Amino acid sequence: MTTREENEILTRVGPGTPMGEVFRRYWLPVGVSADLGTKPTFVRVLGEDLVLYRDRSGTPGLLGAQCAHRRANLCLGTTMNKGLMCRYHGWVFDADGSVLRTPSEPPESTFKDNIKQLSYPVQELGGLIFTYMGPQPAPLLPNFDFIAAEGERHVKITGVANCNWLQCAENGIDPLHVSFLHADVWDDLEVEPEMGFQETEWGLVHKAYRPGKAGTYNYREHHLLMPGISAGGSQGRNLKGNAGTPPISCRWSVPIDDEHSLIIRLVFKPADNPGQFQRDPIARAWIAVPIEPYKEYMEKPGDEAPSLGYTMKSVIASEDATIIESLGGIVDRENENLLPFGDYGIVELRKLYLEQVKAVQAGRDPLGTVRDPSKNGIHQIPAWEFDVSEEEFKKGMAAEATVTR
Repeated sequence: MTTREENEILTRVGPGTPMGEVFRRYWLPVGVSADLGTKPTFVRVLGEDLVLYRDRSGTPGLLGAQCAHRRANLCLGTTMNKGLMCRYHGWVFDADGSVLRTPSEPPESTFKDNIKQLSYPVQELGGLIFTYMGPQPAPLLPNFDFIAAEGERHVKITGVANCNWLQCAENGIDPLHVSFLHADVWDDLEVEPEMGFQETEWGLVHKAYRPGKAGTYNYREHHLLMPGISAGGSQGRNLKGNAGTPPISCRWSVPIDDEHSLIIRLVFKPADNPGQFQRDPIARAWIAVPIEPYKEYMEKPGDEAPSLGYTMKSVIASEDATIIESLGGIVDRENENLLPFGDYGIVELRKLYLEQVKAVQAGRDPLGTVRDPSKNGIHQIPAWEFDVSEEEFKKGMAAEATVTR
């Protein structure tokens, strides 16, 4: 069981919190490259209010939201050829936080040289804008295949989850929920799976087998990559002519603050796969059905008889959003009753996060840190779905025997 104290450690992400310090050791996506034009935007990451912008030279930057002069929000500012100008009094800041201009001060003034606006380094890869908010020197951004390899990508911010990041991350490492929550969409996965779990160099993976057609088994491999990337292979179902390396669907659950998470989706089809998507692979938004006491009566005031109960759309993203947000802003994990086998992955994932907290507190790098450029080639993540024979199923289960139901 997760104690209340452990839950506090795992869920709080502000500056100086144990899990917040873990997150600050990784590169986190904070925006979509194609969305960021000439106007700055207000964002919040790990409880910190920031402004993301791209100056007129094309250089992106991430600054503290409140201007170092009179604390106006820089999201109202104007992008310059170099840097961002505060709309209130014209101060200009470069991407590294240095002050480039302070109107009304004489040219010989060195006043601005002693002032630094809060800033964090950013870089773009795979259609996303990443930032690093931890101590220097920063590690490398891992070249995962889905953001760095050749192929077709679709990237979108699909919404904001009104809940803590951890329940979003845990959903991805839980193969059992697919058989129930998503049975109306994926009716071939309605059977409870045989499951196995393994720790990887990046995090945790679950491998699930379900009986398929004519003596075959459906095999699904789903990865949780530190600190909170959920990667699976269901997009092969949307490809016509699917062949070669299977596609991957990824979801980042980036903490906005303790009770809100930014949901970013990326779908990657490797260059050797000739398949064509039959529809937009990220057409569905993260939209939860709101749950409120007596909601049905408030929606049907007066004499009209209400229709009691809740209906979720048969859409994977909406089903996940509704269920995950129904757990509350932060789950009271001390009141859970976890299954010895069915919830093995959840238990192991929490242990893994707590181990990273201890590593960072001891001054070590957390799991998945890359610092050597020679070891940062393309990292292939086999988060795939395909059919296997009964013999392959038996071999696979034998390999997972120590951690399998």
